[in-house]
Amino acid sequence: MNKKNFLAVPFLLINGVVIFAALFKGLQISLGYYPLSGLREITLANYKQILTDPFFQKSLGYSCYLALTATFLSLLLGVALSFLLLKVKSPWLHTIIRLPISLPHIIVALMIMQLVSQSGIISRFLFQLGLIKEIGQFPLLIHDTGGIGIILVFLYKEIPYVAVTTLAILQQLQLGYIEVAKNLGASNLRIFFSVILPMIQKTLTTLFIILFCFTFASFEVPFLLGNPSKQTVALTAYDLFTQVDLTTRPQAFALNLVMSGICLIAVLLALAISRVLPGGRKSS
Repeated sequence: MNKKNFLAVPFLLINGVVIFAALFKGLQISLGYYPLSGLREITLANYKQILTDPFFQKSLGYSCYLALTATFLSLLLGVALSFLLLKVKSPWLHTIIRLPISLPHIIVALMIMQLVSQSGIISRFLFQLGLIKEIGQFPLLIHDTGGIGIILVFLYKEIPYVAVTTLAILQQLQLGYIEVAKNLGASNLRIFFSVILPMIQKTLTTLFIILFCFTFASFEVPFLLGNPSKQTVALTAYDLFTQVDLTTRPQAFALNLVMSGICLIAVLLALAISRVLPGGRKSS
């Protein structure tokens, strides 16, 4: 073990103990052992109850919809933006693109609320121009059932993150392969799917994992901009945890562990699919 790895051992040890202790405690409570509320019997009833609950199933579907939509759109638009940044060498443009990365999600949520709500800046601007006769004619984008406002927040934050990360990889690639493909008569579309995409595939897989897991388990953005009739899994777990009745807390812990399990499944699927694709086969 070299010196750098040895210096990382205390950090990994401390964080590992904290994480595994929290997981063990959460698993213990989720299985029904919660003496604080008088529960001492180990059981899987909490998992069975939340997994068969129609409200939880709707929350799970809604969370997956938000996470997959935001993640795929962020990857698609972020990669396109990275190619634009690769061609445009303006330092100001690069600085502006990086700016949203540094903003907290809760600040961006408040910005989107002020911008696209029915009483927001865009609505009032259109009203002043006479394009709408009353503010209520502006589309409902905040607290809507489709979660458009939530997705806009994630896109504002994640597209620049994908673009900057992908740009760093593109700048290190051996672009000679692209020139060879052009000389052989390959179209731009063929070059992208056959040459560039396999080269950045690992990066895109990593970005998918990060973005999906974060958006799937996000709490503050759906809490501020979501519709009360459609809750995400994180909001459902929060509601269970904050109930006056302490006997609902094991269900909240069970729900959090189910969320973690879903994220783990998403990670394994993403890695398995990545290995099957050309970029994965090349690196294996």
